[in-house]
Amino acid sequence: MSRFMRAATRKKREYLLEVAIRLFIERGYEQVSVDDIIAATRTSKGTFYHYFKGKDEILLDLPRKLITIIQAWSERKPTQVPSLEHHINRLLLELAEQVAPSARLLRSWIALSLQNDSLKSAMEKLQQTLYQSLLRWLPEPGKTNALVSAFFGTLLLWCSRDDGSDLPAAMRSQLIWVWEGIRHTAEERTATLEEEPKGEFHMQVAIIGGGLAGLTAAAYLSEQAGIRGVLFERSPQLGGRAFTYEKAGFTLNYGAHAIYGIDRHKLSVMERELGLSFSSKQVDKRHVMYAKNGQLTPAPLDFVNLLRTELLNPMQKVRFVGEISAIIANIHNVRNYPTLGDYLAESDADEDVKELWEHLVCSNFFITPEEARKVPGPVISDYYHNLFLSSRPVNYVLGSWAVITNQLKQKIEVSRRWDIALQEGVESIRYADQQFILKTKNREVAFDRIIFAMPVQQVCKLLKGTPWEPFLAPYENNTATEVMVYDVGLKEVVARPFSYISDMDNKLFISDVSATDHTLVPEGGQLLQGIAYLNDAFADETERKAYLDKKTQQMEALFDRYYPGWREATEVKRVSKKAMVASVKNIAGNRLLPTRLESVPFHFCGDGCQGKGELAERAFSTARQAAKAIIDELAAVTV
Repeated sequence: MSRFMRAATRKKREYLLEVAIRLFIERGYEQVSVDDIIAATRTSKGTFYHYFKGKDEILLDLPRKLITIIQAWSERKPTQVPSLEHHINRLLLELAEQVAPSARLLRSWIALSLQNDSLKSAMEKLQQTLYQSLLRWLPEPGKTNALVSAFFGTLLLWCSRDDGSDLPAAMRSQLIWVWEGIRHTAEERTATLEEEPKGEFHMQVAIIGGGLAGLTAAAYLSEQAGIRGVLFERSPQLGGRAFTYEKAGFTLNYGAHAIYGIDRHKLSVMERELGLSFSSKQVDKRHVMYAKNGQLTPAPLDFVNLLRTELLNPMQKVRFVGEISAIIANIHNVRNYPTLGDYLAESDADEDVKELWEHLVCSNFFITPEEARKVPGPVISDYYHNLFLSSRPVNYVLGSWAVITNQLKQKIEVSRRWDIALQEGVESIRYADQQFILKTKNREVAFDRIIFAMPVQQVCKLLKGTPWEPFLAPYENNTATEVMVYDVGLKEVVARPFSYISDMDNKLFISDVSATDHTLVPEGGQLLQGIAYLNDAFADETERKAYLDKKTQQMEALFDRYYPGWREATEVKRVSKKAMVASVKNIAGNRLLPTRLESVPFHFCGDGCQGKGELAERAFSTARQAAKAIIDELAAVTV
């Protein structure tokens, strides 16, 4: 009976696998849910999760089957093999035939293996098993590596095209060339190459994107005599979302120019390394207020304001002081939770304390409370640990972002080794003759290295149809942080009750930017900036428009309440109902892009990449990291 049950269990599991993989092949892995599999197999969730931990685990069956084929092939005796080439080709073609019906599934599998540890381990095991098995028959690592690379490279190209081409035929064609190379006794090329004098070798680098990240990377690279390059920017001006312009004597940014924790910010490092020069002024924390239920109270930004605030009762204040102290000591429990929501769900704190945590995260990550609960616990812990240790937590760069971007631009131009190509967007990229060919509307240019300094979603679009597309797939659906920005320049100071007022009830705030940075306004003027945190889930465009109209009304009501007379004094007004603050919202479900991605020969930087801090700091830190990596590569080449 037990044997019968084991056989029945195995059969049931194989049936679930068969149906699930068929659905994956027909619809695409991302389009099939666990519920779809359950419905198609007429089973229950309990049955499904009895056999599999989740949908990802089903994909582990693919490498297992391939490894089984490799192991069976490897067990053949030499006397049973007609020839080495025939034997190896038989294995690689059998593996190709096994995956041939599954182009879409394989593409998903490769992409998911970059973000799922189990799939990544399975991929590594498959590659290692193939390499070691081939090495047993062909004990020359260089030649074995060539065969392994040819196999996986052909798979990658085939599944990225997804054009219905014949994989076994493509594999046969590729193997012909590989064996031609293996059989050929190559000359020692290095003996005939003359070593170039140091300092005369020039690495050609392209940077795509002229925002803060692209300018920073180019500024670092411009200091290297052995590097030449072009900075491509599709817009008429540099700066990206840090673009600054003047109107009627007012200096306006597409967003604020606040720097959080400037003394612990990468910008302070860049200032020393690149010789930048700028001033900043700290926001007066005593003039930062929260509004709740129509009442103003000091924002609990430090221990002094925490004692003054009326958001919490005495016992709650004691608790919150303890939580801040724990974050400063880097021992706060939020670090150990996947998200803020998970931490709050298990916290025994009062609702007022939980709401305050949500609002703090809203304020610093520019997102709604619902989204604040999705911010990873380690991200929150690291961010506030850094901020609470800062002696200057919130500063404005005097003169706006232009003070920084203009200096970066000047540094790039003065080197005379770099060109800045404005209004020249890159349309496509391909690899040929050991270089990357970038095509714009007017020309094609070859480069040795590429840095993408643009939103991750745009990178994914640009690499569509290339061999690197599958590796970017996990990042293409990242969502951005968007807010409504309402700027008003007033000909006179109508009121200055506080420098910052945050409306906790409606999730928006107003900054009196000119109270901190007087350089942005004409004599006697005032510049106010309102920002509303936005939801991004709407049934249709009508619902979205109604939502934004309501937010506009709430913002104007907040202006009316605390800055009476602003309407009559307005000289300049600009409303951006959907302004991007960060290209990737740092919440669970989104993935920040590494500055280097395995199997992709490019560098990446920007606020959508993995770096220090949030917002502008992540752009600066990743750009510096990408530039330093290329400088190290140059040093290795010219040694």
